[in-house]
Amino acid sequence: MRISLDTNIWIFGLVGGNEFCQRIINNLSQFEVIVPDQVRMELNRNLSKPMMKRFYHFTKQPNIQLSYDEVPEVYITMFEAKGLKKGDAVIGGFAEWKEIDTIVSDNRDFLRGLSAEHYFEVMSPQEFCEQFGL
Repeated sequence: MRISLDTNIWIFGLVGGNEFCQRIINNLSQFEVIVPDQVRMELNRNLSKPMMKRFYHFTKQPNIQLSYDEVPEVYITMFEAKGLKKGDAVIGGFAEWKEIDTIVSDNRDFLRGLSAEHYFEVMSPQEFCEQFGL
């Protein structure tokens, strides 16, 4: 199963503050995790250097892939038309383009049901943990 974690999941999983995000981060070995460059850039803007080192430590696992691929504009435009801000549209477009099965996010714009007509589904951290017994 291919998953992608939204920026907020990484932040709360690495820094603390959300038990479900921490459970997900601590169990990444169970999934194929694809990290879009947009998420990496957002993390770089929001995390301290020590926390970024911790993030990169996680990405050394063989099942985690940092993707530096540029998302085709047609996918970004598709999600901007749904009302997502540019960064979120890039993440949604990436998930659609790369056929990610699930985005884990606390972002209310993703959680409001955007995925119904798209390749991927969106789950909150709690839903994800409950579904996969984390």
